[in-house]
Amino acid sequence: MYELIVLGLLMQSPLHAYLITKITNETIGPWESISKGTLSTLLAKLKNNGIIALADPSIVPYKIERRSSQVYALTSAGEERFYHLMMDNTSNMGNYQKIFRIKSLHLSFLEIDDQLYLVNHYQHYCQTAIQHILVELKDFEKSSDKKTHSSQQFYETVIDQLNLQLEQWKLEVEWTQRLQKRIELQHNKAT
Repeated sequence: MYELIVLGLLMQSPLHAYLITKITNETIGPWESISKGTLSTLLAKLKNNGIIALADPSIVPYKIERRSSQVYALTSAGEERFYHLMMDNTSNMGNYQKIFRIKSLHLSFLEIDDQLYLVNHYQHYCQTAIQHILVELKDFEKSSDKKTHSSQQFYETVIDQLNLQLEQWKLEVEWTQRLQKRIELQHNKAT
């Protein structure tokens, strides 16, 4: 996930390491953050693998006070890696909701067909979650064992939580439908 965030930021423009950390933490926050050590290790790995390279500080569009912060830019191998990470829809399925939100920020760097493919894939992911919850709700509500062996408060809380998850996934689908329409409108304006 951090690699995708970093590469997505560098697709925008070269950046100081300090700004990469700041923007990354703003993106994933408020309860999660990337430490300077973790980011330094990631940047070193990406640099050693030819994914990013040191860049001239004068080309950074954002000026900072820190003079010691190194500037990084994407290489052509980095652009390929970014594309691979964007199109990967099988890794980290348990975190896919969070990962897709990061991907959604950088869809404009992809061709229209790839953008729509990713949005449609995520819609299917959301709809699969909805179907799973509906089955769970139905099974839980008709299970006499759960009603008789659990307190009424427990039973009602489980039902409430499942309904909450259901509503959240429905909101995700609505959001992706808006995202899809926005992509299609922008494409139509450009052609």
